[in-house]
Formats: sequence, C-alpha cells, structure tokens
Amino acid sequence: MAAGGGRRPRGGRLSGTDQPLPPPLEAGARLLALDVGDARIGLAIGTVGSLLALGRGVLTRQGTRKDVATLLRMLADDGAAAVIVGLPVRLGGEESAQTDRVRRFAAALESGGARVEFEDERLTTRIAQRQVGSSGLPRSRRQEKGRLDEAAAVLILESYLRRVKAQA
Repeated sequence: MAAGGGRRPRGGRLSGTDQPLPPPLEAGARLLALDVGDARIGLAIGTVGSLLALGRGVLTRQGTRKDVATLLRMLADDGAAAVIVGLPVRLGGEESAQTDRVRRFAAALESGGARVEFEDERLTTRIAQRQVGSSGLPRSRRQEKGRLDEAAAVLILESYLRRVKAQA
C-alpha cells in the first residue's frame, strides 16, 4: 500500500512506500522532473549528486500520446536516466482523481521505455507561488502561465535530490 493508506502505486514508485526500490541512479545521472497538470507540464532538469534543479520551461498539453512522445525525445536528447514525476496527493496522503491521471500519464512514459519515479508534490505549487510572487519580476512576468508549473517542477526535483543524497 502507498503511504497514507492510498492504493498501490502504478507506473512508477512513490518515495516512502513499501514498493521494491529500483537500482539506485549513479552520481552524475541526469534527471528530468515533471509537474503534470491538465493544461501544462512544468519541466526541470538536474543531476544526481547535486541539490539544485534548473527550470526547463513548460510543455503545453496536446494529448497524452503527443506529450509522451515529446518527453521521450527530450529524455533521449538530454541523456536523462529517469523521469521524476510529482505525485499530487492530498495533505493527509489520500489519492485523488488528479493522482490517477498523473499515474496513467507516468505509466504511458514507462511504456515508452522511460524509468519513472514519483516524488510527493504536496504544497509545491503553493511554495512556488510564494517564490515567484517574491521574485522581483515585473507583475506581467510573474503572472505568465507556466511559470508556476516550472517552479513546481524545480521544487519536486530538488526534493527528490535531497532525499536521494540523504539515503546515499
């Protein structure tokens, strides 16, 4: 069972579950993180062994098949070893309809050959809103659609990188 009494993860692994762990990623392995939403997917990149992630922009959703194909090309072009997908669970750890949509999307990535791991994304959008709001950018830039999605992907990946480093 997943942490918080939810269903067993499909299409990847959520940190902190009792699922078998995949082989650890080697230091220096490149990662692509996703904040999957209904309209956009926030993107971030990073490297195992580092604690910093960099925003990579957003992908405007065009349907799962096209989105997966685009992301698989990005993985290949970047030489990324894995995709870290933010898993939206409720504050109490319960899963929702959005959790199911993200799991199905992650399963499609896995079917395409990607290694997928989940990272709990609770509160990342709220934290991203605070960071972007206090960034000193002009109001028009702060309100651009996608800026929060990208910032949330950065937070998801940095959370994953901290956890992996602590386990090393």
